[in-house]
Amino acid sequence: MKTRRIIHGVFLVLGLSLLGLLFYYLMWLITDKEFREMLKQGWPFTSGMILVDYAACCLFTTVVTLYYWRSREKAERERDKFRLQALENQLSPHFVFNNFSILADLIEVDPKRASSYLMNLSKVYRYTLSHLDHSTVTLQEELEFLQRYLSLLQHRFGKGIQVRIADEVKDCEGSLPPAALQMLIENAIKHNEHTTARPLIIDVTAKGKRISVSNKKQPITTAESTNVGQHNIAERYRLLTDKKVEICETAEDYCVIIPLII
Repeated sequence: MKTRRIIHGVFLVLGLSLLGLLFYYLMWLITDKEFREMLKQGWPFTSGMILVDYAACCLFTTVVTLYYWRSREKAERERDKFRLQALENQLSPHFVFNNFSILADLIEVDPKRASSYLMNLSKVYRYTLSHLDHSTVTLQEELEFLQRYLSLLQHRFGKGIQVRIADEVKDCEGSLPPAALQMLIENAIKHNEHTTARPLIIDVTAKGKRISVSNKKQPITTAESTNVGQHNIAERYRLLTDKKVEICETAEDYCVIIPLII
């Protein structure tokens, strides 16, 4: 891809330089009466002189083109940086508001459990404050955060939510956007029925350099999907790498596969 881009750039410079040289001669012809008189007696330039003029045009065009592309790439990087930061900033309120409402209910029903829940919530939120300003985190950091998040789920739903993390996931190496796994699990909980009698089982597995989060469909008919969480993850991946987020959906199963960034 880089070689092809360089080749395209060379042809672009050569073409623009040729057009620039023709424009230079044309303007000279239009504005210089002496030059027009010289042309009546024959072409005044040798091949060597034309090549020198063309080389000068190539040099000028190369400098201008490089300056333009570097300025454009810098602007695009800055734009992507601000877009990525905006996407990361969505996670904090999205996560905290959900848990504060649960904490408020627990305070009235079971103050002791509320205290334990608050301690776990503080650890989870400390992670969001310290890591969401990073573009990526290591998989091991994400799994540690996920364990704290799962402890919150145990307080909220008991055995109604069961998240099974395969052993091979812990052996993988790589990075991913902060809270990506947590958001996929939260998305599954939001859209599927989960009770003690009919628990929602979410499997986190690994294959190669890809992590999948899957579950059997137990749809809640009243749930409205805004796709904020899923779109957030896909967009962050688009800004960070050319690797794609995959969604595999059948009548019975739903699976999101995210690649590890090496």
